[in-house]
Amino acid sequence: MEALQWFCLGIISMLTINAMVYAHMVVKLKWYAIPLLLVGILDILFGIAWCGSSFIEGYAQSGALGLSVFGGSGLLLVIVTWRHLVAPGFKPAQ
Repeated sequence: MEALQWFCLGIISMLTINAMVYAHMVVKLKWYAIPLLLVGILDILFGIAWCGSSFIEGYAQSGALGLSVFGGSGLLLVIVTWRHLVAPGFKPAQ
């Protein structure tokens, strides 16, 4: 089970990195947008890893708290960065 958890985290990591590269190619992001997105994504992945390892060890409350604290703050950072720095650069298709 542990190997599957880390394999899934690796796939999610690569998908998010590819999405960031695509967004950077489509929209010329400011220099501080990429680190903000990266910190938010790493925070979400850390929360998922914390939650998975806590559930494997048998500490369900620690897993739920880690996911809500780390994953929630990372999600909030990614959403705010996306809405204010990335989304205004996208042009509608014509």
